[in-house]
Amino acid sequence: MKHIKTYSMFNEQKKEEKEKVYDFCCAMIYFDLPDMKKLHTIIDEDDIYTEEDDDSYGLEKHPHTTLLYGLHEDVNPDDVKDICINYSFETLTLHNCSSFNSEKFDVLKFDVKGENLFECNEELAQLPHTTDHPDYHPHSTIAYLKKGTAKKYIKLLEDKEYKVIPEKIVYSLTDGSNMSWKITKQEKDI
Repeated sequence: MKHIKTYSMFNEQKKEEKEKVYDFCCAMIYFDLPDMKKLHTIIDEDDIYTEEDDDSYGLEKHPHTTLLYGLHEDVNPDDVKDICINYSFETLTLHNCSSFNSEKFDVLKFDVKGENLFECNEELAQLPHTTDHPDYHPHSTIAYLKKGTAKKYIKLLEDKEYKVIPEKIVYSLTDGSNMSWKITKQEKDI
């Protein structure tokens, strides 16, 4: 038996003339990480980085890995969909807890391994986009932490590894709306 991936429209919010929320669009793979709440319980509330009036920091609420951030708002979402649905995204492995640091905060994250992540990123990068990070490094954020606090959590999570099943591709637009395509697996004899 051969596994065939199919994609179906899961949710689409119509793009209207809305205020710009983000500078660029982003294509991502979302998955369920049942242990995310457990991971969050080990983080001291005093170590969590937040910004007033911006809920995009703190504890990550929607586990995902980015395929490409920086797509221009004039990119046709159908072009993004056409690229993404050509790839099979099987089980992903979250491993190697580490962080990257900005001037304001630490990002606690797992590296992500999986088939076709790099290939899909490379093809999406052929579309008009802007990036400050030309080397693709698939990861999944756990939390945004106050500067200098990630080290203790990396030590606690250094041996953790999680297998996750991709559920949907999400294309986030600059106005905050998104389109998503559910990933389903069907078995067929070929």
